[in-house]
Amino acid sequence: MLSANFEPTLILKPLPTGWVLRPRRREDLPAVVALMQRVYLAPHAPEAVWPEEVLLEHLEHFPEGQFSILDDRGRLVADATSMKVASEKALRPHRWSGITGAGTLAPHDPDGDAFYGVDLAVDPAFRGRGLARHLYAARIALAMAQGCRRFVAGARIPGYHLFQEHTTPQEYLQQVERGLIYDPTLSIQLHLGFTLKGLLPDYITDPESLNFAAHIVLEF
Repeated sequence: MLSANFEPTLILKPLPTGWVLRPRRREDLPAVVALMQRVYLAPHAPEAVWPEEVLLEHLEHFPEGQFSILDDRGRLVADATSMKVASEKALRPHRWSGITGAGTLAPHDPDGDAFYGVDLAVDPAFRGRGLARHLYAARIALAMAQGCRRFVAGARIPGYHLFQEHTTPQEYLQQVERGLIYDPTLSIQLHLGFTLKGLLPDYITDPESLNFAAHIVLEF
């Protein structure tokens, strides 16, 4: 559990000179669409490639909850989408489409006590630089500043398809949790302090995860 004095920037290496992490802006929307296309088109989740009008809805519902990282040439190389909901809703079994309003963030609750991680995307050409950690740190800081009690998400388990013939999804989560298997997404989130709550079947269309997700929670 994080203390009230938790400072996310202490766990991060600085961004390169000239790089910027800031709230997403309206003028960023075409670049966000292009990023999503690079990250999520086959074999990943096509419903996560939002058109500009949906991204505009994000800014209308919860503008401060959307973050982008731009490199020193002004290229948008990473982005994160978030909302707030009641813990009762976030902690029970759900599907991505249901809890996010099919990605529109229409169910966003300004008074919600659970900060929900809707999406995080890093350009494949810029992975391995800790950009996801910066986006998580920014969202954790915002969640705490807004008085949320926890950060909840459905985590992709893209390594599961490599083990599906011999391992159930529940067994896979247990082995990732114990450090016996490295999962490109879930292992990083567990290292950041998230804990496993359970398995979310049919969470999102994702062949690598076989449509499963790990239900993860970070308590404040």
